[in-house]
Amino acid sequence: MTRPQYEATDEPVSPALLFDRDGRMDVIHDLAVTNELLDTADEVHEAFDGLGRPLQASGPAGKVAFHLTADGPAAAKIRARVRYYYATYASRHPTGIPPQETDLAAFVFAVANDEVVE
Repeated sequence: MTRPQYEATDEPVSPALLFDRDGRMDVIHDLAVTNELLDTADEVHEAFDGLGRPLQASGPAGKVAFHLTADGPAAAKIRARVRYYYATYASRHPTGIPPQETDLAAFVFAVANDEVVE
């Protein structure tokens, strides 16, 4: 499966990688259903959109949404968060190694679609 190419936009692009304070990762494949998946914005410590840009969760309970906090990607930060997650929580992953795509959008897409069992 290949990831469609996206041009930079002012809106977050799916999928999103979400990290809690302990470094656990969750994926929202379609940001349009964020309200259905998150009860409160406090559940998210750090998040990145499909282009690797930092996101902030906000809004009241039941109406959580994401907005961009920077125009550009945070490549080193997102790769570090994913490496930590795989090293710490993905012990039952076949390789224990995150995807190795060099293109950041392709990397996020591959991570979002990698089946990790904790």
